[in-house]
Amino acid sequence: MPSYARFASRLLCLATLLQPLFAHGGQYRGPSNVVPPSPSSQNNQNNSGGSGSGSGSSSTSRSGSGTSSSSGTTSTGPSTPASPSSGALGGKVRGAALDDDLGRWEFWWEFGKDPYLRLRDAIYGGSGGVQIDDALLNPALQLRPLRIERPTPADLDRVVAALFTTLKQAQDRDTITGCLVALAKIGRDSPRCTLQDAFVPLLASGDQEQRETAALALGIAGRVQQSSVEILCALVRDTERAQKLSNGSSVNERTRAFAAFGLGLLLQRTPEPAAQEIVVTLLDVLATPATSGRNLKVAAIEALSLLPRDWSTDAGDTLRRSVVAGLGAYYDLDLGPGEQLMQAHVPPAIGSLLRPGDAAAETWKKRFATDLEAGLDRSGPAAKNNKVNPHIAQSCALALGVLASPWQHERDADAAIGKLLLDVYRRHRDQQTRSFAILSLARQGGMLARDALLRELDQANQAIERPWCAMALGVWSARALQAAKASGQPAAPDALVRDALRQHFATARNPSTIGALAIALGLAGDVDTADKLRASLLANRQQEDVAGYLAMALGLMRDRRALADIRTLRQESDRRPTLQMQCVRALGLLGDHTLVEELCRELEGDQTLVHLSAAAGSLGQIGDRRSIEPLLALMNRNDLAPLTRAFAAVALGGVCDKDPLPWNAAFSTCTNYRASTETLTDGAAGILDIL
Repeated sequence: MPSYARFASRLLCLATLLQPLFAHGGQYRGPSNVVPPSPSSQNNQNNSGGSGSGSGSSSTSRSGSGTSSSSGTTSTGPSTPASPSSGALGGKVRGAALDDDLGRWEFWWEFGKDPYLRLRDAIYGGSGGVQIDDALLNPALQLRPLRIERPTPADLDRVVAALFTTLKQAQDRDTITGCLVALAKIGRDSPRCTLQDAFVPLLASGDQEQRETAALALGIAGRVQQSSVEILCALVRDTERAQKLSNGSSVNERTRAFAAFGLGLLLQRTPEPAAQEIVVTLLDVLATPATSGRNLKVAAIEALSLLPRDWSTDAGDTLRRSVVAGLGAYYDLDLGPGEQLMQAHVPPAIGSLLRPGDAAAETWKKRFATDLEAGLDRSGPAAKNNKVNPHIAQSCALALGVLASPWQHERDADAAIGKLLLDVYRRHRDQQTRSFAILSLARQGGMLARDALLRELDQANQAIERPWCAMALGVWSARALQAAKASGQPAAPDALVRDALRQHFATARNPSTIGALAIALGLAGDVDTADKLRASLLANRQQEDVAGYLAMALGLMRDRRALADIRTLRQESDRRPTLQMQCVRALGLLGDHTLVEELCRELEGDQTLVHLSAAAGSLGQIGDRRSIEPLLALMNRNDLAPLTRAFAAVALGGVCDKDPLPWNAAFSTCTNYRASTETLTDGAAGILDIL
């Protein structure tokens, strides 16, 4: 994958233990390892962090899950071990790392936050997503013009030309894959070279990370060309043409999986008539499950979920029906508990494809409700249901929240779905299923759903349940504000939700609960609590897992009075890159234009890998054209270490990104990350782990 210099930070550690991992030209975005053990091995959960691997069998999975290498030369893995001296603590590690509690709300938020933050819209002065402008949320503050400027077309052409030149000259993995993903994010050809001409030769590389990055980059670029579609389809199918592109060897499963993800990224941009070949290729993977490994099957399902939901022509409806039918046929297969990890990706995919009220949506809503209910009572008739894997239950809960209509009254058509989700939250044996169920109740929406969420918040235990209930109320509020704004109605925080969140925030002592309540208050738009959040930020500035979320909540509230405190916190967190990134996001939401020059100076200095990664990632998230010149100067300096130049390429790709959301947000916001595979996310080299 792209060797975007990337770091992985353990969100849930006893002490400030952080181990940077570098792979695929990006920065780790979520938990350190969510890959369940495979049916044949119980070692996949071992993750020391030093090798960039999310499993004890990384050498196998990274080279293609045991299949042959896709080049005639020896294949190297997609990530480089981090130097022990480059750790966040200056070499000496303090404290003991604990296994991540994957059931915590922070994991869901880190994967799903982008549509709620819509950072680029906020930075450039837009009003997309769930964001409500400052004047509406806080009339006492005037929305002042942001001084952050988008890159111009001339800027983009200059950056693309420089990246092509650097890519051609580079010899190290970090710079090569960093340039690949940066060029793909920008999505522009150079007069002298097309993106496809630059990407395709690397499919024959002897380095696995470069091969899979090149395949994925064809999708990230979003250039819907027949030639790109044909290349990716050939890679997924491992055809003779693909083997020629791969230097005469069979295409391994890992590269095929990244090609499938790339096809999904093209599918969401492809005109309806041209999507047929992509759909058929991906459905063929599921039609013959015995011939594909779990990475490829999950990639195919996730890619199919990106078929645009709003296609309303006859051709679009026909294609959507064929996708749902193919996904459903694979879901219905009785292939045993091991295969259910892959089948668990089907319910959220179908939920993404169908609109509430459609005939097919009604059919699958009933099916998923039945499968979810089966896990509540294993002694009755439901015990005959063979879909009992907890990943299936988690995914059914996620899907129902999308497929159900709002629960406004007791006699509503989907009142039964709301009651089922509430019952699952209260009684299901799997904690993650319970947590996803309460979030889905929020997504379903409606006043009776709100009332149920408020009751559960009051009754929840503080350490585990209350954070999820708080986040559910935040999601409910954000959706309600968005709906009100879309209909032209006054958008103001719901009084009952606001008061409940305020009350529990005032008494919360558990760090995780404080963070969740703060984000919920931000999503609810409760600007009147900003003073209390600023006081809490100052009191908790040494607690990384609290301070970052308090800063982001203040950003969501557009509380410009918090600018100085958040700036100071960022400057003090040079050894806490996760907190740095959260502060940068908050400052971006607040329209802070002072960051660019400061970050460029940090990138140019003699910094550790952690500092470089944080500075590059921050510049990329801000997207100010003023950072282009210093970044180009850094990338062109041959006297600097290759990794520094690679980080400059990473930042340039972020600054000039063509899309308002990160390219992998399409996958991360809907998937069941608990039913994970190595190429989806393993904390180091999956598509959700790349910046």
